[in-house]
Amino acid sequence: MARRVSIKDVAQHAGVSWKTVSNVVNARPVVREETRARVEQAIEELGYVPNHVGRELRGGPTRTIALVVPELQNPYFARLAELMQVAARERGYTVSVEVSLGLAETERAHVRGLAPRPVDAVIISPTALAPADLLAGGGPRVVLLGERLPAAAEISHVAIDNVASAVDVVHHLVGQGRERLLFLGVDGAVRSTATDRLAGFRAALRFAGISVEPELIRTVAHWDRGAGRREMEAVLEAGLEVDAVVAGNDLLALGALAALLEHGVDVPEQVAVVGWDDIPEAAWSRPGLTTIAPELEALISAALDAALAEAGGEAAAGSETVVGHRLVERGSTVAQQLS
Repeated sequence: MARRVSIKDVAQHAGVSWKTVSNVVNARPVVREETRARVEQAIEELGYVPNHVGRELRGGPTRTIALVVPELQNPYFARLAELMQVAARERGYTVSVEVSLGLAETERAHVRGLAPRPVDAVIISPTALAPADLLAGGGPRVVLLGERLPAAAEISHVAIDNVASAVDVVHHLVGQGRERLLFLGVDGAVRSTATDRLAGFRAALRFAGISVEPELIRTVAHWDRGAGRREMEAVLEAGLEVDAVVAGNDLLALGALAALLEHGVDVPEQVAVVGWDDIPEAAWSRPGLTTIAPELEALISAALDAALAEAGGEAAAGSETVVGHRLVERGSTVAQQLS
């Protein structure tokens, strides 16, 4: 019987100490990227399996699923994590919520099975993951949630229809006679939630016979309130004429809404604002925020179905599940009449 590859074998192969290998395996951000890449290559070449994973392979399934999200400060991800834990518990599983902070090495460690805790499957909303990380193999089953990665068609994916939801938003605004629509939230990715929503935005405007002005397509580094506020202030200071703001998520929209109100702009009379996700704050802002609400429970159920079926060998990877959405109309696009 062949001798099991040890952490010291990997260290010798990579020309580093065993502690460095341990830091890489446990996704600790103390290793230089060049060294990390060399260690990961050694792990792949030698077929090294960390001890914690090996113990679980010998002892059977963990009945644990990792949910990897970029942050929990975004109320959407916090709510997603809460509902995922409840739904998984009903199926006899535990969800380990892991925060990646958008770090590629952390996301990579989880999908390759190199994270500290062994799991049966990983449900991940990636921000920095590369297709090669998913295709390397050797890790647990992976389900992509929301974000889609090019060249990773064999990986199961669950999301709303981002193109169709953007079309719904534009139809709602154009139906009110609005023609100068600002899109807030381009992220520069080849294919992402943002690019899909922008594609729907462009297509719907073209169908309505409205030109898409380049200066009204705005790039932001982060989808948060601060970025939305700063970019909206830049638009106002530049004197660009807009009568509607379509933001990539509710946090961007709420930031833009704050900037508009601070500059004395009447919302929705002069400028309408729409977001995505229907976070609780959307209903409590003044005016309330019109937003795309995903069928969150259906999204979670589909993600668990894919993760558990694949982890149990009951289904082939690569399923594509689209769940429903609805436009929730509130005061940021529709004037609310007092009763």
